[in-house]
Amino acid sequence: MILLLIGYMWLYIHRPFEIWSWMGDIYLERVYILTCAVLWFLFHQKSVIRNINVLAIFGIAAAILFSDFMTNMSGASNPTVEEWLKILFFAILLMASIRQEQELKILLAGFAVVFFVYMLHSYYEFKFCGHFVYRMGIPRLCGIGESMSDPNAFGASVVYFLPVLVPLWTMLRGTPAIPVRLFAITAFCLAVICISDTGSRAAFIGFLAYVVLAAVFSKNRWKILATAIVFLPIIWVNMDERMQNRYLTIIDPSRGPANAQVSAEGRVVGFREGMKLFQKYPLHGCGPGNAAVESGTGLQTHNLYSQVAGELGWPGVLAFVFLCCCLTINYSYSRFYWKILRTQSPDADPYLFLVSQAVFITMMLLLIMGWGGHNAFRYTWVWFALFQSMAVVALKKKTDDIIREHAEDSLLVTEQTGVSGQAILERPVPQTG
Repeated sequence: MILLLIGYMWLYIHRPFEIWSWMGDIYLERVYILTCAVLWFLFHQKSVIRNINVLAIFGIAAAILFSDFMTNMSGASNPTVEEWLKILFFAILLMASIRQEQELKILLAGFAVVFFVYMLHSYYEFKFCGHFVYRMGIPRLCGIGESMSDPNAFGASVVYFLPVLVPLWTMLRGTPAIPVRLFAITAFCLAVICISDTGSRAAFIGFLAYVVLAAVFSKNRWKILATAIVFLPIIWVNMDERMQNRYLTIIDPSRGPANAQVSAEGRVVGFREGMKLFQKYPLHGCGPGNAAVESGTGLQTHNLYSQVAGELGWPGVLAFVFLCCCLTINYSYSRFYWKILRTQSPDADPYLFLVSQAVFITMMLLLIMGWGGHNAFRYTWVWFALFQSMAVVALKKKTDDIIREHAEDSLLVTEQTGVSGQAILERPVPQTG
């Protein structure tokens, strides 16, 4: 089942049916996911992961469907809603299929390979096949296919992918880890090249934010900062002058064409228009994906906060705030359990904790880059929330097991954490009920 789920990740991210039209003619994506659902129903063990992130995801689903119901009186299909429901349907299969740590490792490794292939194919088409978007006076790398292929959207996707490489680095130990770590290094370098060639200022800022966050959350922060100090100037001097000027427009608009400044100002306009829609439709918003039409500008909000408020109203705002709170709570729990586990077993595998931390960092990147991009309906919110749920639940189980094995050391646990071993066993992971 895991391999089937990874296969769907490839279909959704790489989207070959948008590259080769004959695949689209047979509705490959729909046929594949329905086949996965049938196989799960017939042969897979039935259970659902219990974690508050799941409740938050369904809260967002309720806000989206409510907004669409209140604003789409004609009953016509809404592409934004349809796309998000596909994300939700796959998420349900995920939460009903993955339970064990090893399964999560295979799933996330598969996700990393899928995204690496997507980046590599996009870069190959840009470098050797002339597949690019000429905008702001420069040729800009864009993603393969149609969905989320815009340079800004593609660059953001690459930034959100970077935190996954940290747990991947620790997935194996000893000699077998060498190929995995070489892959992680290669994927990181390719990601940096892709971000650079997109010419996306938001992605550039997002990458710098990731470097800072990675340093803050790592015990090797000084090594990370030292590496960044050495290599960032090397990356900069090897960048095309036109691309350098593109990024310098962040602080000096005169470095680029006039439309670069217009683009930046357009994000301010988009934010204001989104908040006007929020004032006009506070109870349900103007509907998912409808901001461009309802505002009369023909432009998206280019801002997460005004997108959520303007398109989903108060239900959407509360749902996203709740999801962010759940992600933060789960990260806090994972830190607590990892501290217990490390106390009892200094050589314990940090993978599960690092997955939870990677998701928390991704959430912060989504919020930071949300000031310059409308990313509310990305798969990243839903899939990564589930990755964290699986990691925290598995980490809680592992912690319980090792405490039971070392019951005689419960006093040491109490001294290290201020909580007794029995209290830890009775302390639940944040769950839906």
